[in-house]
Amino acid sequence: MRPAVGPDAVVDTGKRTTPPAQNDLDGATLFDSLGNERRRACLYCLAEHGTALSVSTLGEQVARAVADAETDSDELYDSVYISLCQTHLPKLDVAGLVEYEQDRKRVRQGPRFDAIRDQFEAAHTPEEQAAESIRAEPIASILTVAIGAAAVASPPTARIVLLFGLVGGHLLVLILGSTSSFRSSD
Repeated sequence: MRPAVGPDAVVDTGKRTTPPAQNDLDGATLFDSLGNERRRACLYCLAEHGTALSVSTLGEQVARAVADAETDSDELYDSVYISLCQTHLPKLDVAGLVEYEQDRKRVRQGPRFDAIRDQFEAAHTPEEQAAESIRAEPIASILTVAIGAAAVASPPTARIVLLFGLVGGHLLVLILGSTSSFRSSD
């Protein structure tokens, strides 16, 4: 028996393949998408806003994000706007990370945007993380000095209340300091 050739050669094995998940990106696409500073800034801006933006607004924000001290902001904006329209947004649109409406000059998060959302959270520098977190130690120090000063200047009956307030405040700082949003990023 000769094997069938052509369209009749398909044999149903019962196995079905499932398409890749909408938010799966292969490593090369992910690297290419995040490997350019302007594309990263573009995706970061879209992550921050969460809504559709005009390419003009996005260009302004990307230009601010990639600017350095020696660059003329007007020249940079023109360069960013053109590169977004001609290169970066079409490339991100093909990858499914953004939806770019060329005729309306609007861009929004694409169906595969969630695949890179975690990259932005992991990409924060230690300085950015420290700036975003509240440290418990300075709060406790300020609280101690303020309540201690109030206790010294107060009558004896008020000192007892202030001392209990000091203990309660320290307990509160310890409790808040143990939660992730107050934990230091050392």
